Amino acid sequence: MEIENLDIKEVGILADTYNNQIVDIPHCYSVSPEEFINGFPHQKYSRHGYNEEIYSEKLIVCKEKDKIIGFANVAIADTQLDGKKEQKGFIRFLTYKPGCRLAGQLLLDESERYLKSFGIQEIKAFRLLYINDHCGYRFYHLSYGLLSDKLGHIFGLFGMNGYKINGGEIFMDQPNYNVNEPILADKSIDIKVEQKEGRGKLPNLEVYAYLNGNQIGECISCSIGEFINAKEAQEWIFIAGLFVDESEQAKGLGRYLLQRNLWESMKLGYKHTSISTDWQNYRALLFYTNYGYYLVDTSYEFIKTIV
Repeated sequence: MEIENLDIKEVGILADTYNNQIVDIPHCYSVSPEEFINGFPHQKYSRHGYNEEIYSEKLIVCKEKDKIIGFANVAIADTQLDGKKEQKGFIRFLTYKPGCRLAGQLLLDESERYLKSFGIQEIKAFRLLYINDHCGYRFYHLSYGLLSDKLGHIFGLFGMNGYKINGGEIFMDQPNYNVNEPILADKSIDIKVEQKEGRGKLPNLEVYAYLNGNQIGECISCSIGEFINAKEAQEWIFIAGLFVDESEQAKGLGRYLLQRNLWESMKLGYKHTSISTDWQNYRALLFYTNYGYYLVDTSYEFIKTIV
């Protein structure tokens, strides 16, 4: 086996290697080399006062008899939050053919060696930033970029090398869902529904609740076609955010907003729905499962302190 560096401009040749790894992960579909190229670039985020500059990104491949059997994508990030600047290293993605543990170890060792050369003392792998601020490939796992528990061989590799779980996200599905038009008990609340065109075949949808002119709740959704071109993805609506002001909670508004969004989405032609929440948000997990969702995947961010 050999370890080589790959020019970022050649990233499209990794599509087949990627496709062979994600077949069992919910909402991960095969991508063409062109879609891999288009969905690969890291974006710059500015929500919550968070700014990040990415540089020195590197692609590392492992070959056996000139065939790529795994790759790793690493980078350095200069972050600034609340006026504090930090330099961090992260493994954006790493995969290898199951059963080829040596390939995985070579890729991980080379990734750590590269990041150490910058004086990095902490590495995050499959990293999650903030809600809706993701750093993964656009087409991978709804762009969250976390490591799915379906990739057990990679999970084990990181654990054996001293990486610890540093956060996670639970994903839930409800295929062939059906909801009736919900009734809002409090007639003093105004509801606004907005459709927004995106990358998907069907539009994205946003539902807002207002009381006396002030926003008190929202349910934001988007087509899974927003992330990936696959035909199967176009019939799925992903609930990307559900929020109710603390003063209005426990009054049924959250349920109404969710069901209103799903009802409006169903009228647009969506047939299936997916949703996610923090892996330790048990309240949300209970809430969503009460309304037909069931758990399909848990994914994780990892962290390791290096010397």
